[in-house]
Amino acid sequence: MSTGIQLLTQIAPEFGGVCTQSSDTAGVLDLPIRLVDGRTIPFILQIWEVAGSVSVRESSTHLPPFCPERHINSDGTFCLNYSPAYSLEVLDECTARAWMETLYKFLKLQERARVLRRWPNSDGWAHGDAAHHQRRAETALASLGGKWGISQNSLTVRSRVSKGRALLELFSGNNCMYRVWESSRKVVNQSRRCFCEAFGRRRPKTIKKCSDHAAQAAELVFALRDWIVSEKQYWDTMRGKSCCGTCDACPLQSNY
Repeated sequence: MSTGIQLLTQIAPEFGGVCTQSSDTAGVLDLPIRLVDGRTIPFILQIWEVAGSVSVRESSTHLPPFCPERHINSDGTFCLNYSPAYSLEVLDECTARAWMETLYKFLKLQERARVLRRWPNSDGWAHGDAAHHQRRAETALASLGGKWGISQNSLTVRSRVSKGRALLELFSGNNCMYRVWESSRKVVNQSRRCFCEAFGRRRPKTIKKCSDHAAQAAELVFALRDWIVSEKQYWDTMRGKSCCGTCDACPLQSNY
């Protein structure tokens, strides 16, 4: 049975690259990245495999050695995916090709990030444990029909107290979409029309009677809250680490 590195060695020429194995589980990947403006960036990458999972970091000098905003870990490895949501194990030719496609796209985005001085799209995973809560939020939103965009810029959660009880409020811009009691984790006013806008036989369905949408709406609010908290905790652990200075809005800027 071929190892992940052997499979990537076979697939690399499809992407214009050459992989030289140093062992069955490690190698060097020479991967030129062709940009839309006609330029080519010659990346040299170290790759190694542990139990089907292939890690990668740069040996050349086109990228910063560490940049959370550009999804480069403190050890230089690339954060290509969030494995509980999207596995990138290299087990056969198909998964080897998927791994290479993900890497190729990641490196093209790195050049855009360098020019824009920010990560160029909203498809990246949150940092550290925040990715778990991001996935929770996306799952809950999808169950509600995906009516609102899922990002920290489009949806926000605010807390307040009403009649001595703690509330969490979900806002889209300046518009409060709904409220959830924090202690009971239940949506306030479950007799209102469901967020998915589904209809029963004669009239719109209420939140309370529309599938599991009352529970999913509450889950969305708590997931977004936990996402924000975990993201802050991640950056707290990064205090003292040097900023590479390549992204304008990086929370590490104060250390730069």
